[in-house]
Amino acid sequence: MAKAISTRGIQPQRQLFHNKRLDVYPTEVKFEDIVFWPENYRTILPFDLLEAQKGKVLSKISLPEITEFLAQRPDLELVDLADSIARNGVRVPLIVLDDGTLLDGNRRYFACSYLLHRAELEKQARPQVLDEIPVLVIKSDAIDERTRFKILAEANYVRDFKVEWPLDVKAGVINHYFHNCLKEGRMTEDQAYDEIKDVFGEDRSKVDAYVESVSISNEFINSVPAARKNEFRERVQGKFLYFWEFRNKALRGRAPLDSKGELPKVKKLFFKMIETDRFNNFKQVEPMIRAVRDDYTWELLASSQGSKIDQVEALYKEQKAIRSAEDKIRNFLRWLRQENPQSFTKAAMKLLEELASLVSKALGRQK
Repeated sequence: MAKAISTRGIQPQRQLFHNKRLDVYPTEVKFEDIVFWPENYRTILPFDLLEAQKGKVLSKISLPEITEFLAQRPDLELVDLADSIARNGVRVPLIVLDDGTLLDGNRRYFACSYLLHRAELEKQARPQVLDEIPVLVIKSDAIDERTRFKILAEANYVRDFKVEWPLDVKAGVINHYFHNCLKEGRMTEDQAYDEIKDVFGEDRSKVDAYVESVSISNEFINSVPAARKNEFRERVQGKFLYFWEFRNKALRGRAPLDSKGELPKVKKLFFKMIETDRFNNFKQVEPMIRAVRDDYTWELLASSQGSKIDQVEALYKEQKAIRSAEDKIRNFLRWLRQENPQSFTKAAMKLLEELASLVSKALGRQK
């Protein structure tokens, strides 16, 4: 049960809620000082489903049960939000009435509830962020039903026109921060990874991907005289996903390139193709990389300075389809060796006879 939230001594701020100005009182409260909003449109369907599952009304279902149910809903992404709050706290204040009733922020509320529930289950200390939840308090007597909907509209319908950072900017920030952590021995490498995880929420493998992709793009930028660097920087900005893909396929994965023989000449051609805008889409990066291991396709690509990438891509897809077919044949043979022929149905035997005939003809043609 929520309790009244005091606004005494707090200087009110005027805030616009979808063309209506209201006094709000910014403060911090404990999680228990807030009660969730059962009629929230984002969670009303899950609440109905939970009531049907439990056979009782929502008010009779415990908060941990409600939280656990919502955490299993992929559309709410509650666990990811809870992990973010555990690292960074609640970054966007909840909007509450002075009686503790939640007006906006149900998802953040249940993410906090999930943190509390998880800590109790794992017998861990109560997360400190649950004692410092930022809220904007509105006095109950200052609003009516229509104003409630204006608050909802402002929080959920009106676009904030925020533009998410593109991949190259994210990579640049992570790369800078990571190297800054390592600078002059401030942190060990492991400590730097932990710091990135704490500040940005990115794990080691993602940090490596960012840092290595930036390194390759910087090598591209620095491959030209100073007068052309800004031109190449703009190319990187528009094509950073290609550098990301190059890193993933050339340096990592199941078949990374040999660093002394294959990588230098593939990288040189990749840079040339980025400079001359040869790629039609980033998925052509992998066929371009794999071409180095086939004399015919590499000659085709290198001699044309990348202009034959469509043809090379078609050959790569064809080879990939052949390998896929070969894998299916191997799997079929493995199954055939393990099965008891007496267990085959008449239909299966007929198909095998047809297969044997076709294989015999194919082998005869080869001879």
